[in-house]
Amino acid sequence: MNVESKWLEDFLVLAKVKNFSQAAELRNVTQPAFSRRIRLLEDTVGAELVDRKSKPIELTPSGKLFRITARTLVNQIEAGISQISDLSQLGGNVVQVAAAHSLATSLIPKMQQAFDEGDYKPILSVEAIDVDEATKELREGACDILLAFDDDILRLPPYQSQLIAKTELLPVSACDEMGKPIYDFISQGAVPWLTYSSTSYMGRQVEIIREQVALTPIFSSSMTDMLKILVLNKQGIAWLPAYSIQEELAQKKVAIIGEQSLRLPIEYYAYRYQARLHPAGEKVWSILCNLDT
Repeated sequence: MNVESKWLEDFLVLAKVKNFSQAAELRNVTQPAFSRRIRLLEDTVGAELVDRKSKPIELTPSGKLFRITARTLVNQIEAGISQISDLSQLGGNVVQVAAAHSLATSLIPKMQQAFDEGDYKPILSVEAIDVDEATKELREGACDILLAFDDDILRLPPYQSQLIAKTELLPVSACDEMGKPIYDFISQGAVPWLTYSSTSYMGRQVEIIREQVALTPIFSSSMTDMLKILVLNKQGIAWLPAYSIQEELAQKKVAIIGEQSLRLPIEYYAYRYQARLHPAGEKVWSILCNLDT
């Protein structure tokens, strides 16, 4: 098999912009020449990588999987050239990570601390976005590793998963000067509720039990950090993941309210395609598999 590196770079640009004309311009070639190179790549790998009928164009299932392989190969080439020419290894060591907002805040610092010096010290490029958007990033082959919550589909081939930790979504209220919650579900009527967006992963979890207590929605966001700030500002109650409020619970800035049945178990995972990543990507995956959370 004879695959030219420029074809791989062409394909990665096309996968990003989803337009042949724009991709050809970015690659400084004519559109007919660019299209021929993409077709040559498809002929060489023996699979159609691009669905040309969709507008904008989309990658086929084979194309989404090959996007990971292409990025890995390009990174390996860049890393090898850098080593030979004694240049910076930044290009080959970048690991694209998509993560749910709250997981990025919690996990990325721990991952960064776990890196040691070596030939392939990873450089994380992290995109912290909505959970569902982050999941789409992996499915489209736009990232090397995804940090997200339990997803039945992503725990099946062609994906690989690693359970990072089990935790809970906890109903919490800010505390008064005595360390007592200012809101509860017993002595008050409908409690002001800082909600997750109904389409978000967290929002779907809380929907399961919302009828068990009297709640008045007053604010909605998909960002855990935003809801946490409003809880601390005594604006209302929210369900927050335990890992995001450990210090606040210890300092009695917030307190868990309600019955045990209102605490929602959740799990979070690292996901990837089964295709082998470049060395820095594999190192990050190994760190995640052994991360002490």
